[in-house]
Amino acid sequence: MKFLNFKKIVLTLIIFTSFSAHAYWDKGHSAICQLAIDNLSEESKKEVNKIIGNDKKWCVWADTIKRDRPQTRSWHYVNLPEGVSKYSHDHCPAKGCIVSALLQQIEIFKNKDASKRKRKEALKFIGHFIGDVHNPLHIGYLSDLGGNRLKVEIWNGDKTNMHRLWDGLIPNYALTKPLMFLDVEKASPIEIGMSHEERVIYWINENREILLSDAVGYVARQSFLDQAYFEKNVPIAYYRMSFAGSRLAYLIEELLGN
Repeated sequence: MKFLNFKKIVLTLIIFTSFSAHAYWDKGHSAICQLAIDNLSEESKKEVNKIIGNDKKWCVWADTIKRDRPQTRSWHYVNLPEGVSKYSHDHCPAKGCIVSALLQQIEIFKNKDASKRKRKEALKFIGHFIGDVHNPLHIGYLSDLGGNRLKVEIWNGDKTNMHRLWDGLIPNYALTKPLMFLDVEKASPIEIGMSHEERVIYWINENREILLSDAVGYVARQSFLDQAYFEKNVPIAYYRMSFAGSRLAYLIEELLGN
């Protein structure tokens, strides 16, 4: 797949804007869910709107409840040991991880006999978790808590950690272009016909492969991130989010039976 040319965008942003690396953006999650909604069939769009209603923050809700519902904190990620490239069920602790949580919420949402409240909550979790499962730093090492302990410095002097960088700054750069809707059957035909569990694990392993690539600099423990780092990784974030929104749309259509 050919990446869009972000080099000019990155250069322009470096010159004319200043983003704090300490900010935490919800824009990525919102953009992913909006891409999915915009590309649903009319029938599915109506059904989703009945469930979600006027909740404009539905895709970021799962982050806002962590304090009141601490048992959901571990649902946003899964940490794998160093040297491991593939997920196995042993990596998901008893308290749950993004794999078990996403599969559980899929089962709740597809059950049309479940209450509207439960199905609404399940859809909000699904939308958010599919965004998380496409963020490489949500499939990080246990030893550094998914990059939260990996300190980095950006060319402009801002200091943050690798996890926050990929949760906020890099997606914010990527979202200067509208996300691209991808035909999942053509862009990722291997997952068509997979069970939900097989598909989620496929996404996890795909994301882990990106995390371990030289471009992300995670394995090398890269601590200084220059302009070239952003030129390489902003397109990666863009296509991660585009895939997330496209796969979310495909999944919703499938779960609704449309």
